[in-house]
Amino acid sequence: MKVEKVNTFNDAIDSGVNNEYPTSKYLFTQPYLHMIVGQRTAGKSHLASKILSQYQKEKTFDRVYIVTPSFNSNKAYFGKYINEEDIYEPTRDSIQQVIESVEADRDHYEDYLRQKKMYEQYRKDAKRSIKSIDEDNLIHYYENGYFDGMKPEYKYNNKEQPPRSLLILDDCLGSPAILQSSGLTRIATLNRHIAAMEEDHNGRSACGLAVCILSQSYRMNNGISRVLRENLSLLTLFANKQQKQLDAIKEELANVVDINLFDKAYEYATKEKYGNLTIDFKSKCPSMTFRKNLNEFIKFDELGCTCDKKST
Repeated sequence: MKVEKVNTFNDAIDSGVNNEYPTSKYLFTQPYLHMIVGQRTAGKSHLASKILSQYQKEKTFDRVYIVTPSFNSNKAYFGKYINEEDIYEPTRDSIQQVIESVEADRDHYEDYLRQKKMYEQYRKDAKRSIKSIDEDNLIHYYENGYFDGMKPEYKYNNKEQPPRSLLILDDCLGSPAILQSSGLTRIATLNRHIAAMEEDHNGRSACGLAVCILSQSYRMNNGISRVLRENLSLLTLFANKQQKQLDAIKEELANVVDINLFDKAYEYATKEKYGNLTIDFKSKCPSMTFRKNLNEFIKFDELGCTCDKKST
């Protein structure tokens, strides 16, 4: 075999926009597409509430939505993290309604940026003779209360970042939200690009929408589509006694993880009651691919480590 290298396809590519939300070292990359699979009473809702608690502590999301027919039953888990207006029954339109709400937040953010720019112009004009100020600007200043001391305010206190949102789908298998929703197909492939913005801000060209799906089954007729499963960035598994389900999981994972390592990690993570294994397909380091109960990394020499040893 001979190899010849040619001087082409060498241009540097601008990779400054990735649509990621800022997260600390051990949190998952956001906005993610996460599926949590476990039989009834396995502990899915409890695990999801732990995730929400950590994200609230680190102010990762500005807004959390949930589509579920059983919110009252799980209010103890989710009530403190989700506002009443962001709770939806699973209908064919519920996911699209969430997307439209994310887009409305995008519109508010972009309007705020425009208002902020005008307010900065107002502060400059306030030092000039009124006769020299553009008439349209004067009308804008008056209509927005600048002369009365009002100034633009952003609805979320996050250093003026584009809004960051999470959608939870809980107990929705067999519902119109899964079977009839065009919105689900959209977030399955484009969740990082939901609510595109007119201009890039803070390394993002869209607001994006993180999604977490709680399901009793990984694969079933009229369940979560294969398109969505193949686009997952995270998969959390509780112990599964159905060998066919486990075989189906391994069949689909074979292209993205070492199945021998998966078997070892799964056996270790799920051998105790409520034990679970999370597989991070977009981990910040290969050594963080497998986790037990969210906070215990299962490390294999085969995966190596690219972490900055000096980071904390």
